[in-house]
Amino acid sequence: MVFEKYLEENATLINEELDLILSEFLNETKKTNIKLLPFALGLLNSTRGGKRIRGVLLKLGFEIASGSPNLRNDVLRVASALEILHTAFLIHDDIMDKSEERRGQPSLYKLLGIPQAINVGDIGLYLPIKLISEANFLGEVKIKAINFLSEMVINTGFGQILDVEEDKSEIEFIRLYKTAKYTVAGPLQMGAILAGMDPTSPEFRGIKEFGEKLGIAFQIQDDILDKEIADIETAKKEALKYTAEAKEMIDDITGNARFKIILKEMTEYMMGRNK
Repeated sequence: MVFEKYLEENATLINEELDLILSEFLNETKKTNIKLLPFALGLLNSTRGGKRIRGVLLKLGFEIASGSPNLRNDVLRVASALEILHTAFLIHDDIMDKSEERRGQPSLYKLLGIPQAINVGDIGLYLPIKLISEANFLGEVKIKAINFLSEMVINTGFGQILDVEEDKSEIEFIRLYKTAKYTVAGPLQMGAILAGMDPTSPEFRGIKEFGEKLGIAFQIQDDILDKEIADIETAKKEALKYTAEAKEMIDDITGNARFKIILKEMTEYMMGRNK
């Protein structure tokens, strides 16, 4: 499949860029105070693993919006920054959920304790902003990107608050804010912003709506796999409805035949997983 190949190739590029970024981060940490090194290593090790879907979608959004090939390395750097942000969320999430393992290894708070894991997670939330500010995009583009990222973090936080409250009446809000905006729509939109796409354009609105619908379907599928839904048949129909609506929007996003195939296959990939 074209999308699976795209995902694999770009995940590899992002992993390579992450290694460079975190190597630089470790060197700077050593210069600051050698006693901080175990905590910096904690952040580095926590980034290991994962499919890099958010970073890959950011790069896809950039390419769909016809971003400059000259900024390829900078896009990979920002895509990697988004994966560091995701790691920070997971560090905090494991504490809230009392999850003892993450990506096949002990959760960071089990290794460092809750207070220091929170501190490392906080650093992971702000390092991406530094990386974006240092990238070679136009100043106004970087401001828009940082503003959008900040809004995305706030929205994800709102979704997480209601999820922790276990308020079942807000399930649609949680699916939209905690998952759809953060996992699918947000990365695609942020990539388009970095490419200079006008946020008021029909294409940008199409990317947003496509991502939100697919993201909601993705979360419903996740809930089904986690056996958190009683009426599975109704949930499956709901997920298929959102997926179909997302597919219908692809023509509004791009006229490029290759990207149309990638987006179509992406919807099938995200809904066809077993976990």
